[in-house]
Amino acid sequence: MATTTAEPQARKRRRKTRTKNISPLPPLVASHFKIAQIDLTPGKEHVFCPSCENWTPITGVLGTPVLVPHHTTPYHDRTATPRRCSNTNRRIILDIAVETWREQLVERTEVSASVASRRATRVLPKPKGRSVPAASQLKPVPLSAEQVRRVFRQHQEQCLACRGEATDRTGQTLSCPDGERLAITFLRLVRQEPKRQAVREFFARERRRFDREYAKAAPKRGAGWAAVLPAVQSADQLRRTVPQGARLTEGPEVPLDRLAPRQAAEQAEQGQLACERCGAAESSLADAVAAGWCRITRRLHCGRCAARFPAWARIPF
Repeated sequence: MATTTAEPQARKRRRKTRTKNISPLPPLVASHFKIAQIDLTPGKEHVFCPSCENWTPITGVLGTPVLVPHHTTPYHDRTATPRRCSNTNRRIILDIAVETWREQLVERTEVSASVASRRATRVLPKPKGRSVPAASQLKPVPLSAEQVRRVFRQHQEQCLACRGEATDRTGQTLSCPDGERLAITFLRLVRQEPKRQAVREFFARERRRFDREYAKAAPKRGAGWAAVLPAVQSADQLRRTVPQGARLTEGPEVPLDRLAPRQAAEQAEQGQLACERCGAAESSLADAVAAGWCRITRRLHCGRCAARFPAWARIPF
């Protein structure tokens, strides 16, 4: 009878590391971490290790929560030399309920989404362009034959029709209207160039002649002003000596006792006419007309006072 030997089976590995070793460092507090640095999902408790800055599982949640033994480098980094983190088996106090942590995580997510939606786009500076001058400020620049020749040469280098390489369906060579217009303009400017040069020389001579005459007349104008300057200075001194408010020109004095409208009406009934401004009187209307009396704004003025007003305001009798 043959005997069979059973193959040894590996023992089931523990889901989480269980050890009685506890780090002597002071325990961490879950409430001191940010909401995004701790995960309290049941069965998947993790925390962001402040020493090695790696996500580390938490074991012994129902008893003494501690950080599982871990290295300072992530587990998928095989190139680095593994080194035990100082927070291995360090205790952590879970003073936050799972429901409270979830509510805070939802609020943070909503706030982050709203802030991202409110974030303004980047403002690009608007380029500062030069202001366009008005039509009255534009200064036309005269064309020269050399400028038109350069433009015509550039057009010939880029245009196939001007070089005779453009043909239609029937094989006939096409003509370029732009090239013809530039050629006509160039020939016209070449013909007009002697006349234009003569006009420019004429204006240059006139300008030089005007400058010479102006330079000769400058001393005379200065001498004339030097002769008049003493009279102007004496007139200014006389004007300063006149008291303010005094009468500067000859003329009738303004009457201080003017006749009231009622008195003027009584005089008119008696056959006498009185000037509204100076108080001069005439015995009859014929004498007033002969003396040049006028009616200004429905009031009588003698000829001397009426001359102070414009002609359109004077209404003769």
